[in-house]
Amino acid sequence: MLHFKSLQSRLFVLLMLPVFCIIFVGGTLSFVHTRDVILEQWNESAVLKLQRAAHYIEMRLLKPTEMIEILFRLSEKKGTFLSPEKIINHLKTLEGVVDVTYSNSNENIAFEHHHRMMPKTGMMNIRYTRIAKISDPVLDSNLGEKTVVLSLSLLDSDGNENGLIQVKMSFIYLLKDIIELSWWQSDMACIVDQEGNYMAHTNMGMQDRQTLGGKEDPLEQKILTRIKISPYGTVQSDGYPPEMVAGYYHLDHIPWTIILFAKGDVILKPIINYRNAFGLGSSVLIFIILFLIRHHIGTIVRQITTLSSNSKMVASGNYGESIAVASEDEIGQLTKNYNEMVKGLKERDFIRDSFGRYVDPDFAKYLLEHPDAGKLGGERREVVLMMSDLRGFTALSETLSPEIIIRLLNHYFSHMISIIQDFNGIIVDFYGDAILVFFDPLSGSARDIALCSIQCASKMQSEMTVFNKKMKEKNLPCLEMGIGINAGQVIVGNIGSETRAKYGVVGSAVNITSRIQAVAEGRSIVVSESVYQYTKDQVQIKQKFSSTLKGVDEQVTLRVIENLL
Repeated sequence: MLHFKSLQSRLFVLLMLPVFCIIFVGGTLSFVHTRDVILEQWNESAVLKLQRAAHYIEMRLLKPTEMIEILFRLSEKKGTFLSPEKIINHLKTLEGVVDVTYSNSNENIAFEHHHRMMPKTGMMNIRYTRIAKISDPVLDSNLGEKTVVLSLSLLDSDGNENGLIQVKMSFIYLLKDIIELSWWQSDMACIVDQEGNYMAHTNMGMQDRQTLGGKEDPLEQKILTRIKISPYGTVQSDGYPPEMVAGYYHLDHIPWTIILFAKGDVILKPIINYRNAFGLGSSVLIFIILFLIRHHIGTIVRQITTLSSNSKMVASGNYGESIAVASEDEIGQLTKNYNEMVKGLKERDFIRDSFGRYVDPDFAKYLLEHPDAGKLGGERREVVLMMSDLRGFTALSETLSPEIIIRLLNHYFSHMISIIQDFNGIIVDFYGDAILVFFDPLSGSARDIALCSIQCASKMQSEMTVFNKKMKEKNLPCLEMGIGINAGQVIVGNIGSETRAKYGVVGSAVNITSRIQAVAEGRSIVVSESVYQYTKDQVQIKQKFSSTLKGVDEQVTLRVIENLL
């Protein structure tokens, strides 16, 4: 792996490597795609030409069988029988037919379309004809031209052969239509039999050739192999581009194959010219890019170096001053974005530090890690609520200055908040000197958090002794605190609007908790029946009493906690 010490060399390589890869890969893919498209177009065109030529040949070869079928239908319609002599005489009238002969052991032959025997004794029923064999073209010395012999089997309704008609046809007549085609006259084309023997070809240089692939030509050997397994297709020779390409098409009813050859450089000439032009243009483009990168690289490197050094300062917590924007290009925009980023980091740190003073720190951290938690809404579940309040503080506040009251409350809250956080309580709100807290069983059971809330309340009452001792040292009056604890169903979630919201709880259980706290005396912890049922095996009760709470129709049973067991 290469290592570059300077930013300039790295930037140069990182900029040039993608450009080179894009040009090289893009050009290669474009060339391959275009080459394949041109070859595919030639393949389709060649197969269509060969299919058309095959149709012409088969159309002329099948005329004798069509003639026999016509004669058979006419005789069936008239209710007469055809003799071999009549068939021969009609076949001799066809264009391209040189001679017709017939051979059979039966003297009389009748043609019938239906599967039944004729009532006349000694007559065989002939249902249809079939091409049994077609010979290779041979030179007829009497005619001075090549001919082929078409053997037609006469078959009865059971498929048994009852006669054979041999039709000698002119080979030139069979090729008449395709000889007139322009591609046959201009391109290299040939016709071979199933074994690959040449029967006709247009290339004068191949006049002494008798067999396809006879000179161990790789392309011809590929063609010979392919025509035995596929009725049509195209074959390419080795090389890039291929020296020769060929298309072939096998006749449906005759074991002949028509082959069309073309030179690869002729077919691919447009794409070769495109490749050369693309290579030259790419070289010029790369040279221009090299020059521009080298010309502007120095300025870019200096600006990036400044950003890099300032980023190290930000990582260490020193945001420093904003970087001057020296240009309006992408680097200038990057510098602007960097300055905005630093500004945003400063604001986020300020909000994060301030946010923890107004919201429970654990929940504040949860909000930062899970932005969805800040959406309005909530869900109903059972929680344990605790509310504490200082007894006689309202009357005391009327005798003290506001500065002393605030200092006293802040000192009191600093003690209580620390304990609540230790027991994973979530502070909902402060109501003057009262604190509303709930314990959410997110990772435990309701029984666990009920005990946790009593432990928290007990610790808060113990802390009041330390708090009052400090108050006494400052010549401030001692205070007492009452605590009420209740468990019940509430709605837990974000309450407020999109611009200002509070994470809290809503429900009748909150009001009942407030009422329980109101009846709690100083230095006491009063719990509801629901909390007691969760913790009755773990607490010692000092007092049990019934009370009528505001907003509750019936009396409720309350208990004062003595201590934990």
